Amino acid sequence: MLNRRTFCQVAALSAGALGLASTGIAKATTLINYGKVGQALTEVASLDWLCNAVALTSKGQLFVGLPRWPGYEKTPSIAQVLPDGSLKPFPGGDWNQWAPGQPTDKALVKINTLHIFDDDTLWAIDQGEDAGPKGINPGQKILQFDTHTGKLLRSISLPADVLPAGANLNDLRLDSEHAYLTDSGLGAIIVVNLKTGVSIRRLADHPSTKMIPERRPIGEDGHVLLNADGKDHQVHSDPIEISPDGQWLYYQALSGPLWRVPTKGLRDRQLSEEALGKQVQFVYDTSPLTGTCIDSAGNLYFGEYDKPRVTVLSPDGTLRVVVEDQRLWNPDAMIISKQHELYIPVPQSARMASNRGPGGVNAIQPPFKIYKLQLPKYLGTLEKVPAVAGKAL
Repeated sequence: MLNRRTFCQVAALSAGALGLASTGIAKATTLINYGKVGQALTEVASLDWLCNAVALTSKGQLFVGLPRWPGYEKTPSIAQVLPDGSLKPFPGGDWNQWAPGQPTDKALVKINTLHIFDDDTLWAIDQGEDAGPKGINPGQKILQFDTHTGKLLRSISLPADVLPAGANLNDLRLDSEHAYLTDSGLGAIIVVNLKTGVSIRRLADHPSTKMIPERRPIGEDGHVLLNADGKDHQVHSDPIEISPDGQWLYYQALSGPLWRVPTKGLRDRQLSEEALGKQVQFVYDTSPLTGTCIDSAGNLYFGEYDKPRVTVLSPDGTLRVVVEDQRLWNPDAMIISKQHELYIPVPQSARMASNRGPGGVNAIQPPFKIYKLQLPKYLGTLEKVPAVAGKAL
């Protein structure tokens, strides 16, 4: 673990190298200290399919994201976990039965993330059929479903100037009028006006949305996330969060560090990319992160890639370990329930053969678990997300 002095040096070097605003650095470096809070894990579900995302309705119905990653191509993509632990494909029918060569417009091709916000509808990012680093993925889209009926409420496909060849939608957050998304294929932030349907691509040429080659994505036992050709797997802008007041958007490449930018600036189509880039602030010199979430008090939760734990960065700069357990290698997209519980899916993504370089050997230990833990009272609760404006389909 970094001590205060080491962290200050790393933070200053990172900011200086990129020439970015230092407001966020000052907060983190002057107030940071370390503590540890051990919390007990409770198993929520045990699945045969790899699960990297979870979502809860207001009544406690649990939905899971089951991506079609190598070795798991026959998954239903999204499912509801029933009380007996079995899975019910959602929304059902042809949506969950896609196979290569089939139409992609009314099918779940490769779901990467899902969320349920205050209105109980389910949002999902479909990365579509892999067209390679220089292609446009067929079927890449943003989906919204009614969780009670399974009815499709909204399907958003983005134009080529917003989602060009090589782009790969990764994660999504909402305010009352906009969807904010990360592109982890090329590196960018995408904003969609849900009233007008107009979308814009921002910070596509800014260093904060790019993975820094020197910051390698090192995971369990020192294994680096590697492609089949032996090169580091480049995951650009990846996890994303919005502050409780809606003023700031937090984001980072998989290997860090963490940045923030005003949401107002992102939405302002009259603001040049150069001017927007000057509003970007360094926040924290994070380790590689697989998943994040944020609570009503602005505490940021980090699912760490290189350690089996979840840490919490508070607005005052305090960093704590909220849970550390050998069962938590590569915790991914977390959520907080109304009961003040943190849900943690563990997809073991770093153990996949496809992420372990030439001749990579599968090290996954099935089944795939979802855990939860009761959060300490001093941390916040579920962040409020107003019902989304805009017409449904």
